[in-house]
Amino acid sequence: MAGPLRTVPSVLESFGSSFSAFNAAFNEGQYVFWLGSGISRERVPNVDELLLRVIEHLRSNIVESNADCEYRRALSEVLRLANLGSAELSGIDFLVKVEDWPLKERISSALIPNYSRVLDVLVGDANPDDYLVWTGLDVPGTYGSPDLEPDVEHYCIAILMLEGLVPSAVTANWDGLLEKAFKELTAAFDSLVNVAVRPEDFRIAGARIEVIKFHGCAVRASENAAEYRDRLVARESQISRWTAQPENRSMRKHLEMLYTDRLTLMVGLSAQDANLHTMFANAIQDLARPWPASPPPVVLSEERLESHHRNLLRITYGANHQGNSVAIAESALLGAYGKPMLMALVLSSLTEKLSFLIENEIESIWGSLAVQELQTNLLSLRDAAASHADPEDSTALVRADVLTFQRQFTATLIDVVNSTLIRFRTGRTTTPGSGRYEPLSDRPAAQAVVNVDFPAKQLGRLGVTLALIGRGLTSGQWAVVAGDTTVPSDGVVQLISAQRCARVFFVKDATALTQLELEGVLDNEEVKALIVVADEEPQPQTRSPRARFGRDGKASVGKFNVASSITETTCTDELYEAFKMAGGF
Repeated sequence: MAGPLRTVPSVLESFGSSFSAFNAAFNEGQYVFWLGSGISRERVPNVDELLLRVIEHLRSNIVESNADCEYRRALSEVLRLANLGSAELSGIDFLVKVEDWPLKERISSALIPNYSRVLDVLVGDANPDDYLVWTGLDVPGTYGSPDLEPDVEHYCIAILMLEGLVPSAVTANWDGLLEKAFKELTAAFDSLVNVAVRPEDFRIAGARIEVIKFHGCAVRASENAAEYRDRLVARESQISRWTAQPENRSMRKHLEMLYTDRLTLMVGLSAQDANLHTMFANAIQDLARPWPASPPPVVLSEERLESHHRNLLRITYGANHQGNSVAIAESALLGAYGKPMLMALVLSSLTEKLSFLIENEIESIWGSLAVQELQTNLLSLRDAAASHADPEDSTALVRADVLTFQRQFTATLIDVVNSTLIRFRTGRTTTPGSGRYEPLSDRPAAQAVVNVDFPAKQLGRLGVTLALIGRGLTSGQWAVVAGDTTVPSDGVVQLISAQRCARVFFVKDATALTQLELEGVLDNEEVKALIVVADEEPQPQTRSPRARFGRDGKASVGKFNVASSITETTCTDELYEAFKMAGGF
């Protein structure tokens, strides 16, 4: 591949080219998330920082008057794992804080691949075996803290799972950030999501989303140490025997089945732990992945492959890896880390659902060429939105400012999608900044449309309208700005030209429109509105208690009925002209 993909538009471009098969399969619901610490790296300390914290904990507890102090012995053992020479070891002054050690960075770098051995070091007989995990790392305060806030990755993963595109997420992470993101996005967390930490948790029925925390959960361990503390897996002795322990058999078999039967998308997971490699090897021993393979069975959200990634691919493809290693690596390496990849997946998946619904509604009327034209226009609108996902010049900003920008974009996207779909379906306004998320559908589009209660036609017409907006944007007819969700009368989007600013509202039918009126969002006398109604509307009564919206001679107000307009026109060009006329353009 040419180079790392560090912006959302560049990842979207790969979804349309080298990773198009992956993108299509993902939107069919074929992939499972395998998640690691990389998705939380901006919210909890990195491994190197945690290791230095462990070293400082040991150093600060040394009793100088005790030559055989257990903390001194443990610290010396940890430092020997850093492969320091005897002169370097003897030159370290334990009276000096670790942050001031000249060899600090070298020590932390050397210990990262040995983190599990560090955490397995015993600190005397009086302390428990997991002392450096529970106390040295401060599990309750570091991973189990209720003050931790989800990041872009957690929200995007939760959105994709609420959209029904990924039924299972397997994670080695202890933190509760993904669960917290779910709880913020939906009030139905308890009925929708099953968080499995113990084997018996798989017996819980009813939830359509599962989050499997096979290395334990710090939140539960903080709340109930007696039940969950021993389930926190990090030490080498735990990792090496994890797959052989009878109490883990049910968990292991469940994960092996997911790896064998489903496609894998790894995000922020180094996959370096021995128990993972053993489990993957067991999973494919009777069913190695074939080559060539499309879509790719394993996709790694990484910028480059490390040795443990290559070993994973070797295990996965078995004998088929020999002679095909370069091509297999290229098929697996996405070239992007979690943030841009997941943001791109959310935008792509919403667009793909609407594209499918456009086809479902339009192909039988105007044929495949018209469908393709509308889908292309919809992609233009998606790409315009994606252009705002990253700062114009990330290199000119410090990391914190880039993160703030990405988080604000994600929060705005959640707010706009939620507001759009709630208003469209019900006509009701939403609470700005609520953090709630209304999915377009709770399963892949091809499955959603077979549900008689799913408004496939209406949402297809919404997709058609968004495509028309994208066409006008591409042709320079107007600029598109997201409406301010804190001002309900601002519209979902605004179409702005030199002569006209139209605030656009989308509703699926007359009932939703009436509700929007009753809530005072629309004012026929003052608001420059373009109201898009998906369904045919009933003829107005002879006597109406209040004015109806429509083309009544006022340039400021318009209505575009999508179903009627499709019936009354013969092609997308005529439909686009009808849309422009309704909006006063």
